[in-house]
Amino acid sequence: MNNIKVSVITVGMNHLKYIKNLYRTLLIEQRPLVNFEAIYVDNCSTDGSQQWLRKTFPEVRIIQNEHVRGFGANNNIGVKASCGEYIAIINPDIEILDHAIDRLLSYADKNKDQFGIIAPKLLNPDEEHTVQYSVRHFITLGMFVNRFLSKGNDDSDNTKVCKYLCKNLDTTKVQQVNWAMGAALFLTRNFYAQLDGFDQDYFLYMEDEDICLRSWKIGKPVIYHGEIAVIHNHLRGSSKIGKKMLRHFQSLFIFFRKHGINVKSYV
Repeated sequence: MNNIKVSVITVGMNHLKYIKNLYRTLLIEQRPLVNFEAIYVDNCSTDGSQQWLRKTFPEVRIIQNEHVRGFGANNNIGVKASCGEYIAIINPDIEILDHAIDRLLSYADKNKDQFGIIAPKLLNPDEEHTVQYSVRHFITLGMFVNRFLSKGNDDSDNTKVCKYLCKNLDTTKVQQVNWAMGAALFLTRNFYAQLDGFDQDYFLYMEDEDICLRSWKIGKPVIYHGEIAVIHNHLRGSSKIGKKMLRHFQSLFIFFRKHGINVKSYV
């Protein structure tokens, strides 16, 4: 009989440097008190990630890709192989703090049917653990243009950029938000199935915004839990012109095609 409460799904590709901290905090320092499983979907790494995991944390179940897949497809593979009542999507560049998995589970158990997706607060890996702008307004064409003109600079004082980044958000509170970055997301297994997981039309970028929007569209709020935090070693890959920026543009086009260029705000 399955008694696993939480399945922690992580997708990585040459992230050995980061998964050392992730699994040290998840499996040793902040190990959940509940029954859980950790699944790592390796996206054709060549940096020894698999070998290190097998030797250091053999309890982590590794799924090895035969060819490179997108973020959403890989997470869907991991979830399909899992059996927990809840799904925790945890990126390889996350470090667990203050028993965050147990606390997310506690909130979820106490608030059944009142949420679709829960996102913890993301902190920078600096000494002060400053708060990241991890909550967003749904992108519109106007916001995208201003974001592009400001070169993706989070410190921009452009009013549309500030609105997009939700800079006025009280990050200490538990509250409904439009969407949150997919570095750490928590939801029930049944709801993940209802959403049919991440949309695999996106190879990279926009999957998190898309799944949050689809959650809202069926009446399930996205909750930002400002009292639960994890460290996020944010790996920004699309701020410079290159393959990842082109991926981002491609995903943005898919998002606008599916949802329109002026998605309404739900909060």
